[in-house]
Amino acid sequence: MIKKYFIPSLAILALSFSVSCDNTTEDPPNQNQNNSGNTTTIAGPRILSKITSGNVDQEEYITNAGILSQAFIRDAGSANTITATVTYSGNKISTIKYLDNVNPHVIDNVYTLSYNGGKLSEISMDQTVLSTTNHSDFTVHYDANGQLYRIVEKKKMGGSTSYTHYIENKFTFAAGNVAKLDYTGMLMNGGNPDPSTSTAMSYAYDNYDNKINPYTTLPKEYFMVTGTLFPINFNALSSNNTGKITLISSGAPQTSIPKSYLYDSQNYPVSDPGQIVKYVYKSL
Repeated sequence: MIKKYFIPSLAILALSFSVSCDNTTEDPPNQNQNNSGNTTTIAGPRILSKITSGNVDQEEYITNAGILSQAFIRDAGSANTITATVTYSGNKISTIKYLDNVNPHVIDNVYTLSYNGGKLSEISMDQTVLSTTNHSDFTVHYDANGQLYRIVEKKKMGGSTSYTHYIENKFTFAAGNVAKLDYTGMLMNGGNPDPSTSTAMSYAYDNYDNKINPYTTLPKEYFMVTGTLFPINFNALSSNNTGKITLISSGAPQTSIPKSYLYDSQNYPVSDPGQIVKYVYKSL
């Protein structure tokens, strides 16, 4: 149900990006790198404000002095919107509440984040769907070099006191970018995952550029949590911008989504060559 809710937005975002005409960004695109026009650009630090398609702000990030307080994810084919409200303990995100505007709610999730040595280590989630309550416990694993390796979720569905579902997101990184995500889900039996019930999906991210991923201007912990809702978007954790996303599922043909960009003089994407979806930044 969640995938149906969000994927239409993703497809449009993946296939075409275009330039902002909003003068409040003070960051119009440099379509010609040798064009020394009279427009003003952001020369210093910036933060992603929104991504638009036509007149729709498909992703919007509310920040103050570089601190993210809310995010909005809007569906391309409907009026559906998910609002993420972010709260902090000190300088670390402590909770994120996701709530949609559907009646009754499809997404009404509260995530509580825990840290170890400054790194996100555990997440708990409480969810209300209709009259049903679900609970998830996530464990975040890193490799010997401190690189994100796995996020494992164990679910208690329908008010169960025992874990009933198991999900693993396994990451392969290359040069600071997510090269592949392997998503595996299965039922649990007696507190243990049951591989005989497993289903798998992989996402390959290729053809990265050497420019700046706009999502790196926002807290990575937000995108680690959001990725558990929409795994295809885990490439938001990459340093650079992917040129192709390929969906790989057993028994189904592979589906590839090509991506390309125009950049400003500071190496930030502002659009794809078709100039349909817009990246809008705020100066810090």
